[in-house]
Amino acid sequence: MRDWRGLIVAAGQSRRMGSFKPLLMLNGFPMIHMAVQSLRNGGVRDITVVIGKEMERMREALEPLGVRMVENPAYASTDMLASVKLGLSEMRDAQGVFFLPGDLPLVSPATMAFLKKEAENLEAGMQGLIPLLHGKHAHPLFLTPAGYETVLDYEGEGGLGAVSGRMRMKKLESADPGTLKDADYPADLEEMRAYARKYRGLSADCCEVLYEEEGLPVHIRAHCRAVGDLAAWMAERLIDGGACLDVELCRSGGYLHDLRRLEPHHEHAAAAALEARGYSALAKAVGSHGGFEEEPESICREDAVIFLADKLVQEDRRVTVEERYRKALEMEPVKERILKNIRLCRRFLAEFEERTGEKL
Repeated sequence: MRDWRGLIVAAGQSRRMGSFKPLLMLNGFPMIHMAVQSLRNGGVRDITVVIGKEMERMREALEPLGVRMVENPAYASTDMLASVKLGLSEMRDAQGVFFLPGDLPLVSPATMAFLKKEAENLEAGMQGLIPLLHGKHAHPLFLTPAGYETVLDYEGEGGLGAVSGRMRMKKLESADPGTLKDADYPADLEEMRAYARKYRGLSADCCEVLYEEEGLPVHIRAHCRAVGDLAAWMAERLIDGGACLDVELCRSGGYLHDLRRLEPHHEHAAAAALEARGYSALAKAVGSHGGFEEEPESICREDAVIFLADKLVQEDRRVTVEERYRKALEMEPVKERILKNIRLCRRFLAEFEERTGEKL
């Protein structure tokens, strides 16, 4: 596996926003958490975050994530390039670096998969990759060792944009609006929050609020939490095996899959309730946990991960697929559907073991 690392710069002063951007909330997460998630969803595990303003609060927020932190004590008098250099100087031995500004936290796993594939096949002599959205330079940048040595040696004006403009960078058109979703002004933040609501997962605290709103019984909450935690663990193992998945979408999708468990066709009812609240990706992720009209080719999809996690948890206990379905198989009206789901679970289990080397 390539030694590719992540660099996130969050040392600015957020003057135009009026509030400190890295700690503003999106879907119940500090923005800086979502930036870290974006890289980790793409399999970038070793991440350095450059901090400046509000150092103590940033350390408190970042320590649970296990990232490296580098301080820019001159954050008030230097530009972003200075922070980039501080971070890059700590990772000269890396085989490549994905760079992401801390206020651009909504890059999709699909984009990370696309960039990683392109980076694997980057032509000799190129210094990195720049994604484009409608012709505009977007993020994350990917830098080869030659690329970040050029950045470290640059002493001219114009910041990171100027130095990257002089480098041999392959430009790739992206279809991901998240590659340009940043927040400079309060109006940008509201747009970003709406986008995160539509496409990303929720924090555990946000899920608890939904439990209260729906009056979900305690025993169903316990089942949902167990499914969500298992789904997140499975997603992380699959990412280690080369997949790109949204871990928090898997987790919160599991937490919310039985949000309407007491209603008929509860998976569709849960999806409709989430869609009505603007959580489109979550609605899609939970809407098929009872079964798929068209079976996924691979487990490497958030809805497939949630589907399998649900079949491995009874109440709040881990069980086998056969244990989970034992009583259901006695019900003739649903037996055919249950047998179809068991076959799909077995295929997903085999693929999971092949990709991760672990048995469920």
